[in-house]
Amino acid sequence: MEMNYDVLAPVHESAARDRALAALRRESPIEWDAQNDWWLLTRYADIRSVSRHPEIFSSEPKGPWHVFEHRFSMQAMDGKRHLRHRNIVSRAFTPRMVSMLSARAIRYADEAIDALEGRRSGEFVTDLAVPVPMRIIADMIGVADGDLERFREWSDAVVFMGGGHADPDQLARVGALVTELNEYVGEKVRERRETPQDDILSRIIEAADEGLLEDAPGFVDLDRRLSPDEVKDMALFLLIAGNETTRNGISQGMLALLQHPRERARLAADPSLWETASDEILRWTSPVRAMRRVALEDTTLSGQKIRAGESVVMVYASANRDETVFPDSQSFRVDRSPNEHLALGFGPHYCLGANLAKMEIRATLERVLARLPNLRIAAGCEPIFTPSALIDGVESMPVEW
Repeated sequence: MEMNYDVLAPVHESAARDRALAALRRESPIEWDAQNDWWLLTRYADIRSVSRHPEIFSSEPKGPWHVFEHRFSMQAMDGKRHLRHRNIVSRAFTPRMVSMLSARAIRYADEAIDALEGRRSGEFVTDLAVPVPMRIIADMIGVADGDLERFREWSDAVVFMGGGHADPDQLARVGALVTELNEYVGEKVRERRETPQDDILSRIIEAADEGLLEDAPGFVDLDRRLSPDEVKDMALFLLIAGNETTRNGISQGMLALLQHPRERARLAADPSLWETASDEILRWTSPVRAMRRVALEDTTLSGQKIRAGESVVMVYASANRDETVFPDSQSFRVDRSPNEHLALGFGPHYCLGANLAKMEIRATLERVLARLPNLRIAAGCEPIFTPSALIDGVESMPVEW
């Protein structure tokens, strides 16, 4: 099929992009992109199938369009190594820890709103979307209150690195900040190994040092404990996965509510709708728009032959609008149920922090709707979006109330 539009174009071109993706779903759901040498997958069923079979479609780095060209995190691992890392992190996300973080998220949202007292305008991303996930991640890896401002700079640098920017001076500056973050987290790993605290980083270190018992679910016969560098990489991955995705979910979620005032009014009138609204925000916004896999062997997907070594790009932003799965898929409905979207992945790589992400989106937006009920886009302003094929992000969104 001859396409005249970039289906991985930024979110501000979403109407044209969504029309192009809908055309692909109808006419050529597994489309060869000769310019990039990969297959574009746009249907829900095909993306679920690929996600379910890492033994055929590998997540490990094998060429361009991986942010990091090494096994930086469990997201870029498969098989036993992936399972081992995943089990270690999952043991750190205890119900007690998630419950504690939930209470903090509400407090942090209120404190972010409190900081705006006396003002009638602000920048939504910096003032309201960033604080909750940033402070939650800071708590998870043991960042001291006195280091929060520096941590915010580092966190923004990590987000910038994945945003598609190309200015060499800016990249050099943020690269230096990311190096500082790397060193800081490495020091925190050393500290927590010597003196454990009541945080997720300490739990990860404890689980990594203990190893997995033979009767543990998913036991893997790898008896060496994780190195300090591997634990540090885990912590850095938590920062990237838990910060950028969630802050964009909050920003894009607020934008969706501003663009759909009837749904916003329903939420404000009936907070019980938050039980379904967070998932609809994730389906509608798809903060991670696409992910790449590489075929390890010749295979066939929905009748299309895919050769070993060829890449497939799973376009979640398309799968989450698939008309065969989501009735009235082009409508934003806060009461949508069922809602088995793919915004948080599927299969062995399903997001471990899914419940945490949904909780943070809810905590922030619920408090904003309650305390700033007439918040709106500032007069004469428009959101500025992240120039990225991977991330549906908002870099800034001036608001007033």
